[in-house]
Amino acid sequence: MSLTRTGIVCLAFALLGTACGGDGSDPETTTTAPVETSTTTTIPVATTVTTTTLGTTTTTIPRQPATVTTVVVQLDLMALGYFTGTVDGIAGEETQAAIAKFQSDNGIEADGEFGPVTDSRLVPKLLADTAYVEDIQEKLKDLNLYSGPIDGDFGAGTTAAIKKLQSGCDLEQTGEIDIATRICLYEA
Repeated sequence: MSLTRTGIVCLAFALLGTACGGDGSDPETTTTAPVETSTTTTIPVATTVTTTTLGTTTTTIPRQPATVTTVVVQLDLMALGYFTGTVDGIAGEETQAAIAKFQSDNGIEADGEFGPVTDSRLVPKLLADTAYVEDIQEKLKDLNLYSGPIDGDFGAGTTAAIKKLQSGCDLEQTGEIDIATRICLYEA
């Protein structure tokens, strides 16, 4: 059995609380038999696991910060049936997979990253979804920006209400629901 494999087996036993150079009493740092290598592995979604096998094994998994943009993208992709996970604002593997699937279905390079090209293809799909537009109209009505019918038609009245919303958020008054406008609406 190689020294690396021995170190892994000892680590497993140490975690179970048995001998092999450590008593297993410290759950965060486990002492193992000295081994000759040090490895850093990068896992997708900016998660890094670092293992140093020169007597101590340490694992670090940094948590990605949640963002409002990601929350809005998750909600948008959920409305279109691409995202079924928890809306948590973290662009993890499930969110990236949903973005990549949307991109692939819409002729965009499927890199799983949300950006202006993806947004430009997402907006028409959202506006074609009557229930989505009705939700926008209801939110605008709740904000006293829209007095028209909740009919799922993104017409002149809804566009005028979006412009009022954009004005209140210090955005360019285009009447379009780009990501900045959707974030503004979400936070309102």
